[in-house]
Amino acid sequence: MTETLHPQVETLMRRFSRELAQISPSDDLDARIGALVAGNRPARQIIPTRKQRWLPRWAAAAAAGVAAFAILLGVFIGVKLERSAQQAAAADATHEPAWPPADFSMWPADSVALQIPAEYSSSGTLVAVDPKAKATGKRYWIDVVVSNDGTLRIEKVVPADAANKENQGSRDGITLQSQ
Repeated sequence: MTETLHPQVETLMRRFSRELAQISPSDDLDARIGALVAGNRPARQIIPTRKQRWLPRWAAAAAAGVAAFAILLGVFIGVKLERSAQQAAAADATHEPAWPPADFSMWPADSVALQIPAEYSSSGTLVAVDPKAKATGKRYWIDVVVSNDGTLRIEKVVPADAANKENQGSRDGITLQSQ
């Protein structure tokens, strides 16, 4: 390196050497650290600037304003919906409903009762059988009602004895009964 330094570099070098002397381990550095730990020097307080101090309050006020506006808007919309629903209900009450038609019934209006001969199968269920066939087990008559709404229900299951069997069944074993 050259012996003559630029004046600015020389100034910077002096500052650097002074700061290096202050932070390099020495008795003086230990004394300064001890003084700081002991609390002889007052701690610096950071005073917030005006911008930092009002920003949280401004944000809280804005959030509260938005929340109040949302609540008021919800109440306003709810009142409008309720009033329009009441007006629609009042208008509908003056007209007759289009449904159900006059001939509509919630219960079946027409139904047919059938008597079907049956026997127990080997799996233990009742199975319809031909009444002309020889009985392999005990026979039963199943009274079934079929309605015009598509429902099918079993009214009763009764044992069929030989004398009663001839009177109840027709040629094919199914007897129609109108109700």
